[in-house]
Amino acid sequence: MPQAAIHLQQLQWRVGQRRLLDIAELRIEAGERVALVGPNGAGKSSLLRVLGGFVRASSGAVSVLGQALGPDVRPAPSAQDWRQVRRDVGQVMQGLHLVPRLTALENVVLGALARAPAMPAWRSWTRLYPQDLLDQAHAALHEMGLADRAQVRADRLSGGEKQKVSLARLRLQRPRIILADEPTSALDPRATIEACHALRAMAEGLTLISVVHQMDLLPILADRVVGLSQGRVVLDLPVQQADGPRMAELFSQSPAHPEAVALQNP
Repeated sequence: MPQAAIHLQQLQWRVGQRRLLDIAELRIEAGERVALVGPNGAGKSSLLRVLGGFVRASSGAVSVLGQALGPDVRPAPSAQDWRQVRRDVGQVMQGLHLVPRLTALENVVLGALARAPAMPAWRSWTRLYPQDLLDQAHAALHEMGLADRAQVRADRLSGGEKQKVSLARLRLQRPRIILADEPTSALDPRATIEACHALRAMAEGLTLISVVHQMDLLPILADRVVGLSQGRVVLDLPVQQADGPRMAELFSQSPAHPEAVALQNP
C-alpha cells in the first residue's frame, strides 16, 4: 500500500485532564479532498492543529507526509523535521494571517520564504526581494484576478480579496497538503463561492482538508466527508452519501464536547 499523506493511529490529545481528540485511526491518501464536519467543539480545528504541527499529540502515532510526529517517536522530531512539515503543509485559516501593513504583493512573497532558506534575512527586513520572486508573486495575484490590487495594503482589501491573497501566497509556498479551517467564515455568499472554487483550483493534485460548516459547499471542496463528535470520528463516507438526514443526525448529537468547550473558552 502506498504511503498515506496523513495516517493517525490511536491518536489522543489531552490538555490536563481534558481530552479534545480520541481517534482510533484516520488515513488520508495523497490527493484526496476531505471535509471535516461536526458540531462546534467536536474537535475539527484541534485536529488541524495536530496535523499542522502546531501542537503535539498526547499519545498515538501521527504520520504527515511520511514524517513520524507522534509523542513516542525516538529520537523526537528535530526542529528541522518540524520546519519541513510546516513548509509542506499550507494553512488557510479563519483569520487569514496576512500582515496588515504589507501590500498584497508583499504578503504573497512571504509564502515563498519557507522555500528560500538561503535568502539573506535583510531582504525580508528591507522588503527588497529578488525580481524573479516578485514576478512569481505578480503572476499568482494575476491568476486570482487581483493584478490591479498588488500594491494595496492588506488592511484595505475586502474580505474576499484577502482570501484570494492568502491563496496566492499558498501558490508560492507550493505545499503538498492544504489545511483550510473555515476559510469562508467572514465572506458574503458570492465571495464564499468564489473563494471555494479558487481553493479547489489551488489544491488540484494536492491533499486538501477543510473544516466545513455550510453543507452546500461540500461538493465543491470535498470528495470525502469525515464527521467528528466529541473528538471522535463518527462518520466517514463519500460526499455523494453525505445526505441531509445523515448530516442532521451528526449535528443533532451533543452540541459540543464539554471538555473541548472548557479549553476553547477558558
